Amino acid sequence: MQITDNIPFVIGTMLAKFRELQSPEVVSRAAALAVLPEMRERIHVKGLKTNGQEIGTYSSSYMKVRERFNRTADTSVVASLTRMLENGYTLKPSENGYTIGNTSEYNDEKIKHLTEKYGDIWQLTEGEYEVARIAAEATAQQLLNAK
Repeated sequence: MQITDNIPFVIGTMLAKFRELQSPEVVSRAAALAVLPEMRERIHVKGLKTNGQEIGTYSSSYMKVRERFNRTADTSVVASLTRMLENGYTLKPSENGYTIGNTSEYNDEKIKHLTEKYGDIWQLTEGEYEVARIAAEATAQQLLNAK
């Protein structure tokens, strides 16, 4: 009686799946995509910093500028006047996968200025980290379960 098996095939398939898990195109991209709307909501709608506190309050002189752009009378800082910043978010490749970036140097300057003025805004919250973790785990599981 001769015993044959498919161990080499199974091991090869598993190794291929593990290589996919290390690919930034798969897991980190899914995590960044999941976090992006959460971050946008927190910063540009709720006006919250990374630590959950309000970003700040607009000055009365800046509120006059906001009125010319038909923005709300709410003085809470939401880092949005023309919507260029929040509409400019994009996924960017990084050394370890993907990250959330933006599409212009002008937006980089806005982020730098607002961070210097108000503190950490564009760092992920614990909840956003959890969203990223769940998305990464679900994507990894899908890859491992794929035949």
